[in-house]
Amino acid sequence: MPKKRPGNLRYGIEYALVLAFLGIFKVLPFKPRVKYGGALLGSLIANVKPARQRIENNLRKIYPEMAPEEIREITRAVGGNFGRSFVEILNNDVSQRFPELRHASGPGLQVLRDAATAGTGAIIVSGHFGQWDAARHYLKSEGMEVGAIYRPSNNHYFDRIFVPQIEHAGKPAFPSGRRGTTDMVRHARAGGMVAILLDQRFSKGEALDFMGRPALTSTAAANIALKYGLPMIPVYGTRREGSLDVDIVFEAPIPPTDATTMTQAANDSLAVQVRRNPGQWYWLHNRWK
Repeated sequence: MPKKRPGNLRYGIEYALVLAFLGIFKVLPFKPRVKYGGALLGSLIANVKPARQRIENNLRKIYPEMAPEEIREITRAVGGNFGRSFVEILNNDVSQRFPELRHASGPGLQVLRDAATAGTGAIIVSGHFGQWDAARHYLKSEGMEVGAIYRPSNNHYFDRIFVPQIEHAGKPAFPSGRRGTTDMVRHARAGGMVAILLDQRFSKGEALDFMGRPALTSTAAANIALKYGLPMIPVYGTRREGSLDVDIVFEAPIPPTDATTMTQAANDSLAVQVRRNPGQWYWLHNRWK
């Protein structure tokens, strides 16, 4: 008799709870759904001890002189932003019906339009900042389908919900790892656009500076851009305070030099955004482990 997969019971319970959460809030229209569902999740993140401590510890690594009151304020903001983002992404099929919430600017937008017209593709780089799927939604509204890399969940059931919603903002979705990377490269080489979030610790990456401390960072995005002559464009979706509106800035492409220099430039670009709006970045990652 085959053995049960470890954790299947726990994973099944977690999956059932997520389905229940989504089902309860689905009775609400989209905007209240994001507001109240995001507030509930945000409160849990900001107040459950392990999550709260990880955010606070990361903040102290970067801002050792920061007052406890300010750390607590940013922690609440991090929870609120992630809560809203999580609910929005799990409702990408509905979110795409509200293009008026997304406001785009910046020189990189025309570069992407030109690449789409020429069929040459592009690499978009960003981080878990603000509403990071807003840019893909916006580009899709202009007829540009942008694929994305995602990290498969430890709980394999979650991907049944998560992956289809990722693809509502832009196809295809590529799982991280060798197979997904191979498919992503093939897609980019054929003229497709791909969005890659660079702010997670990559054990085989280079130790590059991020916010003044070394952080293991993947150089894959820059390597692909260089190899196939694609523009590598930093993009950020910053939430407007007190609303669901997102200001999306498409920065100028990073100059093509070498993979390390380009990836460091991407780290520096994201660091500017985080320092400007620290409550909108996902401080829960073990970025400097």
